[in-house]
Amino acid sequence: MKPYFQYAGDVVAGRIVCGRLITLAVERFYQFQERDDIVFREDRVDYVIRFISKLKHYTGRHAGKSFDLQPWQAFIVACIYGFYYTETGERVVKSVYIEMARKQGKSALAAALCLYHLIADGESGAEVYLAANSKDQVKLSSWPLCSNFAKGLDPKGEYLDIFRDMVKFDATKSWLKVLAADSTKLDGPNPSMFLLDEYHAAKSSGLKDVLQSGQGMRDDPMQVIITTAGFDKMSPCYQMRTMCVEILEGLKEDDSIFAAIYALDEADDWKDESAWAKSNPNLDVTVKLSYIRNQVKKATNSPSEEVGVRTKNINEWCDSAETWIPDDNILAVSRDVDLSMFGPETECYVGIDLSATSDLSAVSYMIPYEGKMYFKTDYYLPQEALKTKKNKEQYGEWARLGHLKVTPGNVIDYDCILEDILKMDSKLFIMKIGYDAWNATQFVINAENRGLPMEPVSQSIGNFNRPTKEMERSILSAQVVIDNNPITRFCFRNVVMKVDYNGNTKPSKQFNDKKIDGVVAMIEAYGVYLLSPHYVEE
Repeated sequence: MKPYFQYAGDVVAGRIVCGRLITLAVERFYQFQERDDIVFREDRVDYVIRFISKLKHYTGRHAGKSFDLQPWQAFIVACIYGFYYTETGERVVKSVYIEMARKQGKSALAAALCLYHLIADGESGAEVYLAANSKDQVKLSSWPLCSNFAKGLDPKGEYLDIFRDMVKFDATKSWLKVLAADSTKLDGPNPSMFLLDEYHAAKSSGLKDVLQSGQGMRDDPMQVIITTAGFDKMSPCYQMRTMCVEILEGLKEDDSIFAAIYALDEADDWKDESAWAKSNPNLDVTVKLSYIRNQVKKATNSPSEEVGVRTKNINEWCDSAETWIPDDNILAVSRDVDLSMFGPETECYVGIDLSATSDLSAVSYMIPYEGKMYFKTDYYLPQEALKTKKNKEQYGEWARLGHLKVTPGNVIDYDCILEDILKMDSKLFIMKIGYDAWNATQFVINAENRGLPMEPVSQSIGNFNRPTKEMERSILSAQVVIDNNPITRFCFRNVVMKVDYNGNTKPSKQFNDKKIDGVVAMIEAYGVYLLSPHYVEE
C-alpha cells in the first residue's frame, strides 16, 4: 500500500496518535476522492515523491542519504499534488498551510517542494520565492536547505547555477530566490510558487499579499506557508489558521486550501507527554522524546521559558500576557532592606530607568552580600503627574507613605535623582551604573562629570535575555532580597514576557499605565553585575 494511503488509514483506525485537526484533514482527503468533479492521480503524487527521493540530506546522521519521506510527509504531498478537476485538469490545491512544532522536518519538506517547482513541475519561466519576515530568517532556515539540496542534486553544476541567494535552472529559464519583508523592493514578482517561512512572526500580511497578487497570470500557482505556533492571536498567521480550521470543520468551503495542523486538542495538557506526538509527527525521528521532556521540565521550573516551550516544542498558541513571576514568589523574598548592614566598601551595582519627561522613573541598587542579592529601588515622579496620570490616586498614596519621591514641576528632576545616587555612593561602593542611552544623554554627562561609573545597557531582547533569566532564577530560588516597596510589587505584576523566535526574553507591558520601570532598573543592575570581571557563572 502506498505510504500516504497507509498513513490516512492508520489515522482513521487510531493506530497513530494525532489531534482532531489532522483527523479532519484525513477525512477531507477521503471526501475529495469520492467527488465526481475531482480525480485523484497517484501518478502525480508518486512523481513528486520520486523527485524528492533524489535529494540528499547533508547534515546529521542522515547526511548523504536519500530524502525518503515519512508517511505523514507523503500524506501531505498526496493532498497537495493528488487532486485535479476532472473537467479542466487543473490542480485543486493552490494554497497550503502547515503548522507543527519545530524540528519536525517541515522546512526540509517545504524546501524540497520549492526545488520541485523550480525543476520538475513543468512550467517554463518558473519563479520560486523563499520568503520570510527578514533575510536573516530565511537564510537561517529554508535557503540553506534549498541550496544544499540543489548542490547534492547537481554536484557538478551542469544544470543548476547556485548563487548567494538564488538558484537558476536555465533549461526552462526558471529561478528560485530569497525574498524578505524587509527587502527594499517588493513590487513586480510573478511567482509560480512561493514559500512563506515562520509566518507566525509576520507583523502584517503585506509580503503574502504582494506575492499572492503576483500569481494571477500563472496557470497553476502554489503558495506554501509553514510555521510553528506563536503568541500573537491578532497576527495574520493566526487569522489564516482560524480560516483553515473552519474549512476543516466544514464551516467554510475552499477546495484550493489544504491545511495540515499538527496540534494538541483543547482538552490536552501541554505537560502530558502522551499528547506530544500530536504536535510532533516526527517524534523520535528528528527530535527525541527526551529532548522535549527536558524542555518541558525547564518550562515548568522557569516561567519565562514557558511560552517559548509551549509555542516552539508543543506547537500551542499562547497568550504572552501572563504574569512573569507570581506575586507569592515576590512576597516570599520581600522585606525591608536596611542599608546600615552594609558599609562604604560593600559593592553595589545600579540600574536606572528614566522617564523621558513626566512619568515614573526608577533607580535600583543591587548589593551582592553574603550569598544573596539585595535590591533597594527608589521611585520618582514629577508633581504635575499626580494630577494627570491614570494611576494618580495610587501614586498619591505611595507618595504619602514615603515609597515614591515627588519632584517639583511637570517634568522629572534628573538633578534630584543624581544627588540621591551620589549620596548612596557615599554609603556603598558603586561599581557600575547601567542605563539606557536612548533618553539619558544629559543625565549621563552630568553623572560622569561627578565621577560616577556609567555603563550603557542595550535594552534589546538579546541583551536583556541573560539578566532577565538570572533574575528569575534568583527570585524562584530565594537568593534575592527585594525591598518591601509596593511599587516594586506593582511593577512585577505588570510584567509580561516578550519572547522572540530564538527563545530570548525581556520584560514588556501590555498597556502604558502598567508600569514596569522598577523591574527594568533591577534587570539593568543585574546586567552590569553579570558583566563585571570577577563574576563567575555557575
